[in-house]
Amino acid sequence: MKNTLPFNKHALNVVIGTLCTGISFISLAEQAPNTSETIEVWGTTITNDSLLQDDIERKQANHLSDLLRDQAGIDVGGSHSIVQGINIRGVDDLDLNITVDGISQNNNMFHHSGNLLINADILKAVDIKVGTNSVLTGGLSGGVAFETKDAKDLLEPGQDFGARLYTNLGTNDYAGGSAAVYGQLTDNIDALAYYTYTDRNNFENGNGKEVTGNEGRTVDGIFKLGWDVNESNRLVFSYDRYNDEGDYYVKTNFGAGFAEDSDAQTEDIDYTRTSTSLAYEVDKGDAITLRATVYRNELSYIALGTEGNSEHTGYTALATSKIALAGFNHTLRYGGEGYEQVSKRIANHVQTNKDTADSHAIYIEDEVALTDQLFVTPGVRYNYFKVDMYSAGTNDSLDKSWNELTFGLAAKYLINDNWSVSASSTELFQGPGLRESYVDYSTNFDKDLKAETGVNNAIGFAFKDQNMMGLDSFGFSLNLFKTRIEDYIDNWAIGKGRPIGTYENSGDYDIDGFESTLSLRKALFSARLSYSKSDSEQLETGEQLRYEVGDSISLNLGYEVPQYDLKFNWTSLVNRTDDSVSSGADIHKVGYQVHNISMQWLPSQLEALSMTLGVENIFDKTYYSHASYSSDTVQDYEAGRNVKLSASYVF
Repeated sequence: MKNTLPFNKHALNVVIGTLCTGISFISLAEQAPNTSETIEVWGTTITNDSLLQDDIERKQANHLSDLLRDQAGIDVGGSHSIVQGINIRGVDDLDLNITVDGISQNNNMFHHSGNLLINADILKAVDIKVGTNSVLTGGLSGGVAFETKDAKDLLEPGQDFGARLYTNLGTNDYAGGSAAVYGQLTDNIDALAYYTYTDRNNFENGNGKEVTGNEGRTVDGIFKLGWDVNESNRLVFSYDRYNDEGDYYVKTNFGAGFAEDSDAQTEDIDYTRTSTSLAYEVDKGDAITLRATVYRNELSYIALGTEGNSEHTGYTALATSKIALAGFNHTLRYGGEGYEQVSKRIANHVQTNKDTADSHAIYIEDEVALTDQLFVTPGVRYNYFKVDMYSAGTNDSLDKSWNELTFGLAAKYLINDNWSVSASSTELFQGPGLRESYVDYSTNFDKDLKAETGVNNAIGFAFKDQNMMGLDSFGFSLNLFKTRIEDYIDNWAIGKGRPIGTYENSGDYDIDGFESTLSLRKALFSARLSYSKSDSEQLETGEQLRYEVGDSISLNLGYEVPQYDLKFNWTSLVNRTDDSVSSGADIHKVGYQVHNISMQWLPSQLEALSMTLGVENIFDKTYYSHASYSSDTVQDYEAGRNVKLSASYVF
């Protein structure tokens, strides 16, 4: 593709862009609430079970790694826009519970691309479940629930119409912007229309080497229509179309070095997600709050005349009720979820493969306040999963279903106003995923294939104080876990990396480790330090999970200068060297340190404006995430130093 970034050629455009627009760089430390409500409502709230309850951050980012990588226990593999692989405790996204507005993202497109297309700018909240610690969460190691904004989130009290313009650029090597309009059309109908684009060129890594295969454009358009039926009932219709198209290498996750060494050429790759949903919300206070969604989600990956297509048609429902029963206060959480997935391969307009899966679950848990200090939460979940897969190359098929009850039990004890301890044990269930849609493998199926099961055990404690050592606030948390995954499935045909011809179980794994976080605030200074560790082991061979991250450390520092309406932030990300064996191969993952800084200006005389200047990878380090695909010949290098500038204006 041709260079579409004019600021590379015309310095005047940089000056104009700097004066008229600005950056929304990753917030690098715990933020105090903004004084301007119009700016604050566009921020993204991140909650993480491994952090203290009040440890949240407001961020905006161009890649999920910018948004999530400094959160304890989670990483994002991939440097490319179509490779954004969420990793929790070494488990990749195919075994996690990933949703966007309640819509399942359990796709399996192509093992050289990602399975999630998402725009960070429009996110309202990100709820991270590090580990499966409740029957409400599926997956083997937790998940992430993304929630996008609607007009109700953005309109101030008494405001009937609003708009936001945003633009950003990075010297290494992209530019883009977005526009949103939202309004109260009638007394009970509201609407949001949102559009964003990003143009990208090839970036440079820390060695100054051009990372080819990144020239492309991402476009995302969203329309939402909300109807307040009455004071306690609401309907929301949503349509979201996300497209990423460019001159990319087919083996995208291998990075440019592998492609260049093998003389591979870039191809026109078109990757699209189209989501349509209808949500129903009920709020009757303690009696019941409910959100139920029906949806259709389609991903289409097109390259070299072949399309991989994955369609989900599904539903989710989660309700909460608070009642008094038998002398105790109960908080009931209950609901269900399910989908039908159809995975198709279409080559030269002819369908050559079609696999289907049906997944359903219902669950309930009861948080019982035995005393003012002791809370116990038992839960039960019914799981059903069915697959129907056929391989023309082997004339072999698998038509099988599984159903299983899983149980969970958690307890929390508030020792005093400062200290709390918690423990949980949750059984796991994950149905065998469909084969990836883009490649038609000649697959043999083990007729005795089992679902992945196991148990996650966790124990933790937390401390917080408002007046410790003269600090305004101080907090510390530590969570230790041990996860057993039985009958793990590691097969290239389902995207997890082992090139074997039989779809079968590959043994049992243990994963153990911890997440710890320390945070403090003193006047205008804030800091947060987190350290997480996970180690996996196949019980028979001693091998590790391919995407094991190992030891990760993040440090976030923030300082505010209110007289000049400025906020300064610093973050350091450290991953220690990790050596492991996976699929019989030695994998040496080099440790790295990356440091970022940003300065945000929120002028009190013009509260609608927000500008930020930041430098990412200050010392221009050459590195790759441990959650990315890596081997002795493949390293997916991240971008080197990048000066980021952007601005938003809210009308």
